[in-house]
Amino acid sequence: MVRKSDTREAIRAVALELFGERGYERASLRELAVRLRITKAAVYHHFATKEDILASLAEEFATPLDELLAWGRAQPPGPGTRRELLRRYAELLAGRHGRLVRFLEDDRAGLRDLAAARDLHRRLDELAGLLADDGAAAAALRARLCLVALHDGAAARVADPAAGPSGSWSTSGEVELREAALAVAQDLVAG
Repeated sequence: MVRKSDTREAIRAVALELFGERGYERASLRELAVRLRITKAAVYHHFATKEDILASLAEEFATPLDELLAWGRAQPPGPGTRRELLRRYAELLAGRHGRLVRFLEDDRAGLRDLAAARDLHRRLDELAGLLADDGAAAAALRARLCLVALHDGAAARVADPAAGPSGSWSTSGEVELREAALAVAQDLVAG
């Protein structure tokens, strides 16, 4: 027997995949149910709407992001703080959080009316502000580019060339890409 919490977690995981593939507006709860091989009623038992699923994913990410922002606000501005903010943020993006942020950035226009997305975008704007502590336009642009690099590195999937055309994903390649994204971001923020 599948536990209720397992079904809820499966809905969240598959919904994030679906949102990333099709965009929030085009993803449907019916398609989500089909992918999970459960009834649409089972989805509704856990989440009344797609927005509720997104809010659940956003809330899970918001807590550690708020902790990171609090840490950043408490630090003296400077290159060391910016590098450490990026390192900590890159760690936070490992796994589902990276896919969530990439989806939020890719579908920003489609999500602008959703409170959960607006709240996360506000937090990401604050993070960019902490990374651009001198307020100059060039520093602000570098801060945004740092976040783009980390988001791309966290959400990218690297094909394993040894797997051939049928494909599988290379965990080592994904780790290498995340590390490269962090190195690029830290170079940018050093300015």
